[in-house]
Amino acid sequence: MSFTSLRIRFQTARSLPAPYAYFYTLDLRPAFSDFLQVDLSITYPDRDDIDDDELIAEGFTRDDDFSWSGRLPKAWLQAVAKLADQTTLQPADEDKLDEADDFWELKIARNPGPDRQGRPADTGAGSTDDWQYLVQELTQATLEADNRERPFELTYLRIGPDEAEVRVTASFAQRSVTFTTIRNRRERNQSLPWTALQKLMTAVYANDYDPDMAQPKRPKAPGQWLNLGTDEWYNISAFTDLTRTLENL
Repeated sequence: MSFTSLRIRFQTARSLPAPYAYFYTLDLRPAFSDFLQVDLSITYPDRDDIDDDELIAEGFTRDDDFSWSGRLPKAWLQAVAKLADQTTLQPADEDKLDEADDFWELKIARNPGPDRQGRPADTGAGSTDDWQYLVQELTQATLEADNRERPFELTYLRIGPDEAEVRVTASFAQRSVTFTTIRNRRERNQSLPWTALQKLMTAVYANDYDPDMAQPKRPKAPGQWLNLGTDEWYNISAFTDLTRTLENL
């Protein structure tokens, strides 16, 4: 394995106020070559002067701080190792950061080889954007493993001639995507590569869904419908880019 331990320290830019500001420490290491050991601690500072109603209105609570320690499967170990291999680190000097710059510090220990420490590059493979995206997925995996979040679920329903149904389940904890298609009363179960999930979720969340226009039960009227794991069904017949993506699954 290309690393024996990896620590990430991150803090949002000084210009980002509470309740949005946060910082975290993330420690990762291989466990028996088959798992990724994860120790995560996220803190949201400076919320004492914010009313509970304002926090709730912004989608937060009084106690959003989160910590988790546990193991994730080998797929996660491989993903972290691959990104660590691609990453070039440069000196991390907090005093030189602008108000709008996030603070990053990675420390990667190897055996054999010297430890590396610093800030990921802003562009290229192993950039801050790459790490930001991986950590977001990893955080979602810990929330799912802690039973605070459910796997991502999607059902696409086409009602009319040549009816079809597609169900997608993506487990961040397992780093796996499965989908079921039903056409002509025939059911087919398959899996998708994890990399396909980002494209699918981008297509799904590129659109605004009006809750006032949602159907509270599984629809029967002709059209193309989307359900995102709740009771609401949305008519997406006008969202041609999304329906094309779902039809191609």
